[in-house]
Amino acid sequence: MRDYVNMIKTFLPQEATILELQHPQKRPAILVADIDGDNIEELFGAYKYKEQNYLLGLKIMNNLWHPFIHIRGNGYGVSDLMAAPITDNGTNTLIVGWQIGSLWSELNLLKWTKNGFVGLTKSSIVYSKLEVEDMPGKHGRDGLYEVAIWIHDTGEAYKVNVYRYSKGKLVQAKDVYPYYFKKVEAYYKKLLQTNDYPYYWYYLADAQKKAGDLEQSLDSIEKTLSFASPYPSRQKLIDIKQQILSCLKVDRSNNQEVIDKKRGNVTGQGFMDTIYLTGKKTDESPFWQNITLVISNEKANLLERIPLKENAGYNPTIFLGNFTGDYIEDILVVIDTGGSGGIIYAYIFSFMEGKMRQIFNADEYNERTKYDVNFQNQYKATVISSIPKKLYLLDLIYKGKEYLTEIYNEDGTLKQPITGWVDPIGGLYPIDFAREGTYELIAFQEIAGRYHADGLGYIENVLKWNGHEFVSDRQSVSIFGEDLPPG
Repeated sequence: MRDYVNMIKTFLPQEATILELQHPQKRPAILVADIDGDNIEELFGAYKYKEQNYLLGLKIMNNLWHPFIHIRGNGYGVSDLMAAPITDNGTNTLIVGWQIGSLWSELNLLKWTKNGFVGLTKSSIVYSKLEVEDMPGKHGRDGLYEVAIWIHDTGEAYKVNVYRYSKGKLVQAKDVYPYYFKKVEAYYKKLLQTNDYPYYWYYLADAQKKAGDLEQSLDSIEKTLSFASPYPSRQKLIDIKQQILSCLKVDRSNNQEVIDKKRGNVTGQGFMDTIYLTGKKTDESPFWQNITLVISNEKANLLERIPLKENAGYNPTIFLGNFTGDYIEDILVVIDTGGSGGIIYAYIFSFMEGKMRQIFNADEYNERTKYDVNFQNQYKATVISSIPKKLYLLDLIYKGKEYLTEIYNEDGTLKQPITGWVDPIGGLYPIDFAREGTYELIAFQEIAGRYHADGLGYIENVLKWNGHEFVSDRQSVSIFGEDLPPG
């Protein structure tokens, strides 16, 4: 370590000082890690110069260290300096926590690209404690690290959430909650041995609930409610208690696991409903069977189970939103079929005339919408839609010479007739175009040429509720572009 400290110092002004990390033990803020994916470790050091924090990175070139990054940091010190693979390409991300207060740090996640380091978060994240680990989910560890962020509340209590980096942002990694929140649960149990405070009982209950220990969480909620001034409030604790009781009722009544859960007003009775997807997990597989939609409301004495026509698949999810314009949330259920075409099952349920009704079924939509795809002379293909009646002309020149010479003669005529097809719905996404509280649906269907991997583009239908059914409000075709040379 001393050699690395001395190496960093050779590139610093004489008055600069190397910052120190305080946890888990006091040491210089020095990091050695491969950040750019070339299997050669770089050297990083955090330092202070003229009351300003900096991070210097050195890289070995021609057997000598050379500066390759110099970043200005906030605050008055550094609380964390580490590297871990948190993005899907598996290379290390630089993780820096700048100390901005006695209990607060600002998190920077820096990813190396061909244009230098870029930040992975659009806004600053302030935290109190940080843990980074490849946490096991239902199928074990996947080689990518999750980030546990602890935010101080009161005393030694913290709000804790676990995130992973996905699709360009940090999202909650709920699949690893059973693993990580066992550790959080142990933290609060230890505190409560000497500090019998309601806020510790509340956060213990929260950890137990996220860990899946519902019975224990219910006991901790009851203990919190026994205090004269329960934390955070009596009403919030009662609401959490009702949520847990609803979960326990579902689990006990049909011996199924809760796959996804949302809270919303789907029955229009003035109470918040709890909506579940339950199912039975196939051993050592992400495949779910007997998927069932469950709507529960303790206050309204409601527990309704709705079987799905196609009730087996992968990654079942719930979305709540108003599709019909009645200001009552409807339920969108989407299930991946797992087939090579990326097809989905999708259903929408709406509370109408005093009962829950199915108002959309992706299979029924696929049956009534037909397309014809035909290759044409002169490197073209046509797509004809039946509903609405539309004709699209696709230019295939971008496919390249090798592709085109397989199916076209030198004069641009087809060697033989070729027909393609349009897949069933592969993506269904709610979006409120007018920002008025009513959602439309965007349905994506891939256009295939000679074979499925020969993608020609996508049919995009914006589906809107007309009072009776979902109809295409507008339709378009998106095509793939040709890669241009750099420069």
